Amino acid sequence: MHGQHNYRTRALLVSFLTRFSFIFSLQAIPPILPILIEEFSLTFTLASTLVWLVAVPGILISIIGGLLSWKYGVRPLLISGLLVCILGSLTFSFSNSIFFMQISRLIIGVGGALAVVSSSTLLFQWFEKSKLGFAMGIFGFCMPAASAAAFNSLGFVANYYGWRASIIITVAVYIIAFLTCIILAKENREKIAPSFSSKPLRNNEIWILGLSWAFFNMAALVYTTWGKTIFIRYYDLSESLSDLLASMLMFGAFMQPLTGLISDKLGDRKRLIFYSCLSIFFIFLVFPYLPTNYFFPAAFILGLCVSFVPPAAFALAGRIVGSERGALGFGVMNTFLNLAIIFGPLGAGYILDVTDSNYHSFFFMAGLSLIASFLVMYPFNIFRNRKHLQSH
Repeated sequence: MHGQHNYRTRALLVSFLTRFSFIFSLQAIPPILPILIEEFSLTFTLASTLVWLVAVPGILISIIGGLLSWKYGVRPLLISGLLVCILGSLTFSFSNSIFFMQISRLIIGVGGALAVVSSSTLLFQWFEKSKLGFAMGIFGFCMPAASAAAFNSLGFVANYYGWRASIIITVAVYIIAFLTCIILAKENREKIAPSFSSKPLRNNEIWILGLSWAFFNMAALVYTTWGKTIFIRYYDLSESLSDLLASMLMFGAFMQPLTGLISDKLGDRKRLIFYSCLSIFFIFLVFPYLPTNYFFPAAFILGLCVSFVPPAAFALAGRIVGSERGALGFGVMNTFLNLAIIFGPLGAGYILDVTDSNYHSFFFMAGLSLIASFLVMYPFNIFRNRKHLQSH
């Protein structure tokens, strides 16, 4: 029993650091965007490519990575993925043109897709269904932890030492994750799927959940990517306060281990996701009409609402496809997450270029959240009713 607990702890640490390093690298761009825009004379739309290009490879290889992790094992994919991320980050730090920066972000995306999907396999292998919500809460905790760390350190570093120094820090974080994986990563051979099969991908529910997950993440990523720019440009707030407000959505989400436990206790994960996304919709809808002294509590409440979604969504994906093939479910989720990384910041950047309006940006975030809440509840019920009728 003690051995099982030890392996669960190791699996949590490896998966956490792997995903933390990738998200930290992903969120390293928004804090330095104002500097890059000025130095390279970029439009908002072009600047957004440095955020969303990292997601393009994940669309193509996340599901494949989920399949390959069962066929070839977690460790080879995990270690290889992190090495590729280190190479991509180093390339970015030495780049002198937007073209090479874009290429380096694509390289990071390839490594990140392989590393993150394969690391999630360890959680599905070592945690029972009744404890998977808590494990996914820890795993989801990476998003606020990495985002808050990036927003509240890399902008400061870039202002004093240059944006390249900020990127070098992401290389150091990747190296820590890489060494941890080499030392601690271990698979549970008893929980490896008996055959190499893509059959769980024929389940419509996993694709609906993935689509809802995409719209939820688009809303969150628009806020974290462009929030700082919006607060500085349209509300004339200081850079440090804008950094804080843009990361506050993630500060509330530090409660994900607790919200993961709550989702385990409640059981009805779909309804929990529905009400959380609906609350996010209403907050984004009223945000641009608030006095600036109400921005801080509004952003914090956003973070609390966001914290309920990832643990429930990840655990629900595992239930839909089966725990032995949970990595396939996570591969689907990661594919849709990467779509969100592309179309969220890109769409908001285009809206800013065309409308030059903070109101349209917040309405865009609100609309994305509303679609996410609808998808997670009603299409599921349609499929359930159809199956019920067919059984009779």
